[in-house]
Amino acid sequence: MKAIKLASVFAVTAVAAAVSTATFAADAIITGEAGVEYTTYSGESKDTPDLADGTDLGELELHVDTGIVYAELEFKTTGVDEGTKIGMEKLYVKQGAVSFGRFDGTVATGSFMGMDELFGGVDLVTAASDTDNTGVRYKVTPELTIALEATRSTATEDSDIGFAASYVQDFGGFKAGVSGGVVGDANSANVGVQTVAGPATLSLNYGIGEQGTGTTTDREQLTASVAFAATDALTLTLEYSNELEKELDGTYFIAEYVSGDLTYYVKNYAGDLAADSSTNGAEQTTVGVKTFF
Repeated sequence: MKAIKLASVFAVTAVAAAVSTATFAADAIITGEAGVEYTTYSGESKDTPDLADGTDLGELELHVDTGIVYAELEFKTTGVDEGTKIGMEKLYVKQGAVSFGRFDGTVATGSFMGMDELFGGVDLVTAASDTDNTGVRYKVTPELTIALEATRSTATEDSDIGFAASYVQDFGGFKAGVSGGVVGDANSANVGVQTVAGPATLSLNYGIGEQGTGTTTDREQLTASVAFAATDALTLTLEYSNELEKELDGTYFIAEYVSGDLTYYVKNYAGDLAADSSTNGAEQTTVGVKTFF
């Protein structure tokens, strides 16, 4: 009798495990992109000779959502022979309106709208690091999110815990938002607006804040972008950004043409920001073709 009961328990456990595994697997989504691109660098900004370099393009992302746990794992080519970079972009637990764990980005820049290739808003940065990864978020309403966010600790500096909030409202004809936060001696505030005019989407963002610990550095950024759907297949996007404190500006332009499963593109970085080591390192133009799966 005991053997029968134990067999029943084992059978039920096995079925439950199989159902759990099947449910987990059903919620796993694999996406990615593959292709090839060719980049030419203008070395004038760094006083180096002009360079020409072909690079490969490959990325595989694994998204897993169990309803309670969300994970996003990225496999990316590095350009080196068989070189691969693996990164855990997101890993967090969800419980109703609350989520906690590792995120990709900070709530402090949640009001940023439009193209963010050069700038994505002024975020929270201390001398040790930023708060882009670790936090606890509470979605009070669909428009309002508040968060506790933390920097990473180092050998000489403890982790700082700060606060961030974002409010974005859709008014029908346009969207507008404000976001910001504070951690240690660092702080930030961002505002963004966006509107659609026919085939064009216009976005404008302004951010201000202080970054660092003890002696902080002032940051003030302005970004404007326009995405124009010329046809169903052709999209043109231009971003202009200005680091007002450093008096550096630059542009990012991309033209994408979709034909069947393939996307052909040309992108260009120009201006002082493109040559700034904190962004792309040099003015450059890239042509390429890729597909998404």
